[in-house]
Amino acid sequence: MKTSVECLPCFLRQSLQVARISGCSHQLQMHVVKQIAAIVTEVDVTRSPPANAQLIYQKIADLTGCEDPYLSLKKESNEAALKMLSGLRDEISGTVEELSAAVCFAIAGNIIDYGAFESFNIKKALETGRKKILAVDHSRLLLDRVGSLKPGATVLYLADNCGEIVYDSLLIEYLFRQGFTLTVAVKDGPIINDALKEDALFAGLDRYARIISNGTRCPGTVLEECSPEFRELFAAADMIIAKGQGNFESLSEVEREIFFLLTLKCSVAARHMAELVGVAPESFPGTGEMAVYCSAKAKNNRKGGCNEDTR
Repeated sequence: MKTSVECLPCFLRQSLQVARISGCSHQLQMHVVKQIAAIVTEVDVTRSPPANAQLIYQKIADLTGCEDPYLSLKKESNEAALKMLSGLRDEISGTVEELSAAVCFAIAGNIIDYGAFESFNIKKALETGRKKILAVDHSRLLLDRVGSLKPGATVLYLADNCGEIVYDSLLIEYLFRQGFTLTVAVKDGPIINDALKEDALFAGLDRYARIISNGTRCPGTVLEECSPEFRELFAAADMIIAKGQGNFESLSEVEREIFFLLTLKCSVAARHMAELVGVAPESFPGTGEMAVYCSAKAKNNRKGGCNEDTR
């Protein structure tokens, strides 16, 4: 997905938000926004929004002197999610639809995104997850793919945000119980509220999976910038699950099967999703619609394959 004209003012909005969260004076806030405005005029619009965002956030950090402005919010998100986790686990454990429920709760957790929103309602998102309300529903394909894997099959799970990674544990635990070999990839350093290795450890994911960094501080996955280790795993994995809009924006056109679990949080990403699944651009407004999207399925559809439900 390429950077759109609507992404440019969004980068400016984010720069002001970060400057404020970092405790900058009004004068420094103005300086930060002006400096980012100059960078925005030069961004390569053929690259994805996450690819451009990492350069912008690094510049903001250089200007403010604050490398991890969302640190306290990330901790709060993890702690709040952990308090809810046992209840959600009890709710779905052992049920016929445990896998699909775990998928929907993992997607609901993706609403925790300070790059897209200043505030959000996780309880409302979880309720939507309970009802399994999906704007794009390739979940049958995901369930069938999981069912087709043999014990020992390798699953690469691309994590996204803090808080969200705690809800991910419901799905990761399920996959672990199926006997799969799991790897969870997080970011190499602070970028917005994306999860790092310490967040995966806080969520207890090391009990079920190997935790690695993808080698970048990008709020997505730009393969050419990732570490050789990550790229090897990406190429060899029997199944890839990618969480969040940033991973969707940066990987949606990669030529391999990827299962994207996300909420659509802006009109640009929503239009791109609509184009890929072959529906009208206005079908998804990008205000938090939940989606399970299989990139290989969309590729087959463009070649004349059968259609999956895209409500």
